[in-house]
Order: sequence, then C-alpha cells, then structure tokens
Amino acid sequence: MAYQISFRKRAAAEYLESVVWYKERSQEAAKDFIKAINNKIDEIENKPDFFRKTYKQFHEAKTLKFPFSIVYFIDEKKKLIVITSIFHQKRNPKIKFKD
Repeated sequence: MAYQISFRKRAAAEYLESVVWYKERSQEAAKDFIKAINNKIDEIENKPDFFRKTYKQFHEAKTLKFPFSIVYFIDEKKKLIVITSIFHQKRNPKIKFKD
C-alpha cells in the first residue's frame, strides 16, 4: 500500500510564505521552487525511509537548488507521511523538529 502525504499547518504556512517570497522576486524562481519541493515530496513518497532520521522519529530531505529541508515523520499504522516543516536552513534549527 502506498503512503499518503499530510501537511501540518506549520508546514503548509511555511511553504506558502516561501512561494510568495520567491514570486515577489521572480515568477521563474517561484516555479522552480515549487518544482523542487514537489520533486522532493515525490521522492519521499516513493522511498520514505531513504532519507535519514536526524532527530528522534523525524526524517529530513534537503532540496538541491534551494536552501530548504522537508522535515517529516512516518506513521506506519496509517501509512501516512506527515510533513511537519518546509524548513529554510538559515532559520534557528531549534524549531525545526517541533511537531
């Protein structure tokens, strides 16, 4: 059975804020950012255990072109990947793994 993807409110807000920030600078950059995030989420969905655990149950998948990490955990019982943060790597890392 394939995994479903779920976004926590914080992750959705971080994603939307980042898209808006890139759109204000360049439509092309915003499109590239969206594509980079979607591609990484596709990778996570196909191989959820591929990306290493960086703290407790949290996995972290870094994007290649943009300074962001997708932080998530896997709920095996529900076959659910829960994205908790679309984290800009220049932010305070102490808040990265809050669920």
